[in-house]
Amino acid sequence: MKKKYIPLFICLSLLFTTITVAQTFEGLVFDAQTQQPLFGVSVYFDGTTIGTTTNQEGKFSISYKSSTNSPLVISYVGYETQLYEVRKLENGAKFFMKSKPQALGTVYLDNDPWSRRRKLDIFKREFIGESVEPYMCRILNLDAIELTYNPVTQKLNAYADTPIIIKNKYLGYTVSYTMEEFEVDLRFNNNGDALTRSVYIEGSTFYTEQNKNVRRKHRKTREKEFGESVLHFMRSLAKKQLTENGFQIFRKGFIVPPYKYFQIAQIGEETNVKLTADRLVIVYDRFQKSFLTIDDSNKEFFIDKYGNYSPPRKLSFGGVLGDKRIANTLPLDYNL
Repeated sequence: MKKKYIPLFICLSLLFTTITVAQTFEGLVFDAQTQQPLFGVSVYFDGTTIGTTTNQEGKFSISYKSSTNSPLVISYVGYETQLYEVRKLENGAKFFMKSKPQALGTVYLDNDPWSRRRKLDIFKREFIGESVEPYMCRILNLDAIELTYNPVTQKLNAYADTPIIIKNKYLGYTVSYTMEEFEVDLRFNNNGDALTRSVYIEGSTFYTEQNKNVRRKHRKTREKEFGESVLHFMRSLAKKQLTENGFQIFRKGFIVPPYKYFQIAQIGEETNVKLTADRLVIVYDRFQKSFLTIDDSNKEFFIDKYGNYSPPRKLSFGGVLGDKRIANTLPLDYNL
C-alpha cells in the first residue's frame, strides 16, 4: 500500500567547514572514576572525515584546518559522549569520561505493543530515508539499536549505546553515527497505517571514504545532494543568493520576489531571519519542490556563518528537503 507523508523536520547537528591552514591538537582521555587511560576512544570533528583514536596511554593527536568549526567529539562505548570547541582547549588537555546511565526509554518496554520488526521498519524509513535503494545504504549493526513505541504518546524512540555504522554505497562513505536522540511522532489513518507527523534526529557523525580515490559516480551524486540540501538553501538565504544558486520562492501558487517574505538582518556573524508567512514553497533547479513552514507565533530564526539554523525544532521542511535523511547527507568538510 502506498503511504502518505505529512510535514516533518530533522536535525543532524550540521556545521559547514571550509578548508585552509592545518593545525594539530593533542590530548589524553581517562575514565573519570578509575582515572585510568582509555584505549580506542574515537576522537573526531562532528560531521567530517577528520578523526583518530586514542592509544594505550589514552593519548590522541588530531590534525585539522584553521577554518574547521565543527565540535570536537570524544566518544566511547558505554560512556557519555563529550563535545568541545577545540579553540577553547589547551594543547595536551586531559578529558575524563563518565559512564553512560541506562536509557530512559526502556521504561516503556513492558507497555510496548509493537514487534521489533515493525519498529525497525519505521526507524530505517526515517533514519536512512527512502530516496535511496535499501541495498545502497544500510546499517551494519542493527542489533545495537533499541526501539520503543509508546501507544499513549504515539511516539517511536530509538537508543544506541554504541555508534551506528552505516555503509552508504550511494555517496561512497562509511558513516559512524553517535545517536543522542531519535523521535518519530506518528499518527494513523483509517487503514491503521502509521504516518509520520514529525521527526527529530540529533547526533554526531564521522565519515570515512570507502575508496582511496573518489569514483566519478560518487562525485556526481555528492554534487546533486549538496545542491538539494537544507544547508545549501540556508547559506543562500543568508547571503541573499537564492536566485544565483537556483532557488525560487512561491506563495499560494504564484512565484514571488525571493526575499518578499523574509526580513533579513546581519547581527555580528549571524543572520537574523523573520518569516512573514506561515508557509512558503521552495523550488530548486526548477523542478525540486519543497515547502517551509513555521508554526510559532514568533517567526524568527538565526543562521550562523556556516549555514546552520536555530532553533532546529522551530522550522519544518516538507517535499524534497523534508525527505532528506542520513543516506543523503555529506561530511561537512565536503567541498564542491
